Amino acid sequence: MDAITDPTFQQTKTRTVLTEESPSLLTVVIDTSPKSWTRFDEETGEKDNILNVLQTLVVFLNAHLSFNTSNQVAVIAAHSQGIKYLYPRSNDNKKKVDDESSSNDESIISKGMYRRFRNVDETLIEEAISLFREERERMDKITQKSTLPGAMSAALAYINRLLKEYETLSLKSRIMIMTCGNTDQKEEIFQYIPIMNCIFTATKIKCPIDVVKIGGVKESTFLQQTTDATNGVYLHVESTKGLIQYLSTAMFIDPSLRQIIVKPNQGSVDFRTSCYLTGRVVAVGFICSVCLCVLSIIPPGNKCPACDSEFDERVIAKLKKRPVVPRLKKRIQKP
Repeated sequence: MDAITDPTFQQTKTRTVLTEESPSLLTVVIDTSPKSWTRFDEETGEKDNILNVLQTLVVFLNAHLSFNTSNQVAVIAAHSQGIKYLYPRSNDNKKKVDDESSSNDESIISKGMYRRFRNVDETLIEEAISLFREERERMDKITQKSTLPGAMSAALAYINRLLKEYETLSLKSRIMIMTCGNTDQKEEIFQYIPIMNCIFTATKIKCPIDVVKIGGVKESTFLQQTTDATNGVYLHVESTKGLIQYLSTAMFIDPSLRQIIVKPNQGSVDFRTSCYLTGRVVAVGFICSVCLCVLSIIPPGNKCPACDSEFDERVIAKLKKRPVVPRLKKRIQKP
């Protein structure tokens, strides 16, 4: 009895109430351009690399949902003709796919799976298969122009809408971009302005942007700048083998912990950009104050080639003046 009354056995501190963490929204933007994935298959000598990426993505999304019952996910595909929401479904496609799935008794997903996992997996796979069928039909009409900036803008718009809906729950959000192969330099020039707008928007809403680049030798300069400006993680993976290990170690870092954790970024970031007209790498140049278009030369017609804004003639006249070099006075030699 004396031992029970001893102060060491008595509870002197009040128990701390465990509160659930704030929910997190993970938005994945995946580049499904068939030409880049076909070229990557030829380089690696393997087939169906895009299917391996989708299988890994399904596991990654399920792991994110298992961390918290309030966590949410979204997947946006950037294909040759635009963008498409793989999850959640759009309202126009929802009724059509539901009718098709109701007539089909067999499912590619196990019926004993956790309901949230099953809803995400079925929707993602069905929408991806329908997208691949559409891409195969229009293979001859496919252009190489990337729609990745448009998918990033759609992801930020979707995040902004959910942030307003879950304003009282302090929803955390982040974006993960998955690309494949090398980016053409001429194509990358036209992506500079929309990607910079996405960077400013993500910085304003405090949304980190992570990048997973699969294959290719050349690094994506603008995507490296995106991760550096938004406190994201840039990861370059040579193949799709073991991709889930890279994602589970590098892409599960919570945004609130990235200030105190050494992020697995690779190499240094090239902060230079390319001229809109010549395509040359520019360290010092001219910039349009309206659309942030970078130029290495004064454009013809004194107009911005991107937004068609007219420049002030007085400013152009000052820029065209050559620098005045003062002449050195001759020293008079003393006899």
